[in-house]
This record gives sequence, C-alpha cells and structure tokens, in this order.
Amino acid sequence: MNSLLFVILIIVACVIGAFIGYFIRKHFAEAKIISAEDAASRIIEEARQQAESLKKEKILEAKEEIHRMRNEFERENKERRNELQRQERRLVQKEEALDRKTSQLEKKEEEFKKKEE
Repeated sequence: MNSLLFVILIIVACVIGAFIGYFIRKHFAEAKIISAEDAASRIIEEARQQAESLKKEKILEAKEEIHRMRNEFERENKERRNELQRQERRLVQKEEALDRKTSQLEKKEEEFKKKEE
C-alpha cells in the first residue's frame, strides 16, 4: 500500500504542481500584458506630444513665412509707388517744359505777327 500511496502522492503533487505552474505562468503573462499596455500608452502619449510639438512648430513656421511674405510684398509695393512717383514727377516736368516751349512759341508767333504787320 505504501507504494500505491506514494504513486497517489506523486500524482497529486504533479496535479498541484501543474496548477501552481499554470497560475504562475498566468501571473507572469498578465504582468507582461500590463507592462506592454503601459509601454504602449507611454509610446502613444509621447507620439501625441511630439505631434503637438510638431504642429506648433509648423504653425510658427507658417506665421513666420506669412510675415516674411507680407514684408516682401510691402517692400515691393513701396518700390512700385516710389517708381510711379518718380515717373509722375518726370511727366510733370516734361509737361511743364512743353508748356514753357508752347508759351515761348506762342510769344514768338505773336512777335512774328507783329513784325509782319
């Protein structure tokens, strides 16, 4: 009987060992799953923070580009206005010169008519 009892004890010990092994394995697997979920959450949070940082950076770059383009437009616009003013002054000067010449010609014509008479 002792050997039968011994065999039963061995079988019971194996069954208990299998249950204990199953629960230990289950515990470690759950711990790995929790650890993986935590790591995934951290990665997602870091990615979200990086995306937010990149978004802010791109918005800032866009604002700087808009500011640069506005300044360039204003500079070009000012140059065009200055050029138009210079051309207008030249035209006014030419018009005044033509008026003077016309006036001189009219005087000469009057003098010529007087001499003719």
